[in-house]
Amino acid sequence: MAKKPEVRELSQQILLAKHLYYKGSPEITDAAYDALEAKLKKLDPDHPVLSMVGFDADAAGGEEGSSKIEHVKPMLSLRKTYKLAELLSWVDGKDILATPKLDGNSLSLVYEQGQLVQAKTRGDGTRGEDVLAKVVFVPNIPKTLPAKLDLEVRGELICSISQFSKLQTHMQNLGFEVPANPRNTVAGILGRKSHGDLAVYFDFFAFDCLGSSVEENALFSTETQKMDWLAKYFLAPSFEKLSSPEKIETYLTKTQEILATSEWSMDGAVFSYDDLSVHGELGETSHHPRYKMVFKWQGESADTVIKSIDWRTSRAGILTPVAIVEPVDLSGAKISNVTLHNFAFAKNVNAAAGDTIKIVRSGEVIPKYLETVTKGESVFVSPSVCSTCGSGLELRDEVRIYCGNATSCPAQIIGGILHWIVQVGIDDLSEKRLEQLLEAKLVKNPADLYRLKVEDLLQLPQTKEKLATKLVENIEQSKKSITLVSFLSGLGIAGGGKTSWKKITQDYCSLNSVRSISADQLAGLDGFAEKSAETLLDGLSAKKQWIDDLLSAGVVPPDAASSAGAGAGSLSGKSLVITGTLSAPRKQIEQAIEAAGGKASKAVSKNTFALVCNDPESSSSKAKKARSLNIPIWSESDLEQKLTEDIIK
Repeated sequence: MAKKPEVRELSQQILLAKHLYYKGSPEITDAAYDALEAKLKKLDPDHPVLSMVGFDADAAGGEEGSSKIEHVKPMLSLRKTYKLAELLSWVDGKDILATPKLDGNSLSLVYEQGQLVQAKTRGDGTRGEDVLAKVVFVPNIPKTLPAKLDLEVRGELICSISQFSKLQTHMQNLGFEVPANPRNTVAGILGRKSHGDLAVYFDFFAFDCLGSSVEENALFSTETQKMDWLAKYFLAPSFEKLSSPEKIETYLTKTQEILATSEWSMDGAVFSYDDLSVHGELGETSHHPRYKMVFKWQGESADTVIKSIDWRTSRAGILTPVAIVEPVDLSGAKISNVTLHNFAFAKNVNAAAGDTIKIVRSGEVIPKYLETVTKGESVFVSPSVCSTCGSGLELRDEVRIYCGNATSCPAQIIGGILHWIVQVGIDDLSEKRLEQLLEAKLVKNPADLYRLKVEDLLQLPQTKEKLATKLVENIEQSKKSITLVSFLSGLGIAGGGKTSWKKITQDYCSLNSVRSISADQLAGLDGFAEKSAETLLDGLSAKKQWIDDLLSAGVVPPDAASSAGAGAGSLSGKSLVITGTLSAPRKQIEQAIEAAGGKASKAVSKNTFALVCNDPESSSSKAKKARSLNIPIWSESDLEQKLTEDIIK
């Protein structure tokens, strides 16, 4: 009996926290909310508040006349755990698909015959708010799908840190109250009666797809196939298929690192059984599906005072504001530095010495600013010069401030060479020793590393002959083991990570062919839009001197293995594009093309061998482009005939 008042108080606190959270103005952190739920579950495991999904605004005195739409299938919450052992027990040896858990606002998009006709929030899980008038402004939500299917696509609407800074400035110019953080902003704008066009600053990440008929539901047999399909038409979170406890632990470690640097807010990792037939067998509770689980790291928040703000220059020349704060203990660590993300973010929150701020450390990673609790007497001051080299600064994209002295700024030089060292795998060459090499004027770019002799390294403090010899050997070894992908990744070009270079070098297998690639050719490859292609090629051009110096120093990457050479089938070396609805799942047909030595691409270019489309009169953008380039348009029967040649042979 003594527990009843405490149970009642806990349930009321949870209800209030839910109400404020879904209004976009939470007063407690996610970790504090989870602690309330855990306490109530211990006292009263069957309390109805624990099975609530979302929050019904009407029941809490929501906006009168708001338009509600029923969900065909409830939009449930996810079961969560903070314990690795519990996660592994749930996995139970099954194949699972893992994605980062994005901390945005759940959204449902309904397509009829491929046309977007509805957009609704989660609401209380059974019915949500009609937000189509705002969602149409979200740039990466397609208004039509190539296939004329009746589908519901679910995902997260989220605001990146960079876009949030632009949104803050825009709202400030409109005379609106400046929002405190990205997540609350999304909920706030979805709930506004006017200025729905502010949703142009949001991104939608798709993670689920529900068909309205047997035909649509038969599109996929695994979660992997579903995510592959979503990634063709929507922005989707990265995903990995995992099959062992070791791989799960590795994935969680990697996700922790991503949490610290991601442009989008993330607060854990979501795991799903890959086999969709298992989903059907297990079903759902009133609160969560039994075939999914989210893993979170315990996070703590605390208040502290800003002592000063440092501006740190990256290898790309971007100055990042870091708040030096009064030391505070969070998640077992003493915190004295807190990132303020970028110039526009720090300016918009008016960050300055003397401010009392709330910070959070979630996932045992870099602590982040949450909000200003009390404003001090000082105001935000823009830096006027680079703190490393004293050069002037420029604001290029309304969000970040840059040092333009790329050729002689020590921070950019050291950062660029360190990036090369990591990418090509030179062991034992630390940042401190690299700084000594720069001070001694022995190194000014990566190529200089390969010209170092033992006697050069002996000039450095605390460097004896044994260590100097080992360093020279390690540098020489990296020259022998370098690949074309690691060479290109080591250049540190914006948009040029290993994944991008792997895709490019499948078709352009030598350094010379990569250097001569055009923007049109690059845009024709999977995953490269016109703008990203131009950005990457501009970066490659800017690194011309680095590349020439490396080649002259004997660092010559071998040609990559051609994807076309992977098979000697009837489609060997041929790039095909699929559009429209086919008789089999698209993933299955793409695998057949690859088995015949071909490549299934997403975009039509002059390098495309054939477009596969069952509608000879198709007016899709891919079909139009194929006709304009005189590229053959094959029916599914044409493709099958070509694939059959391999079987006969």
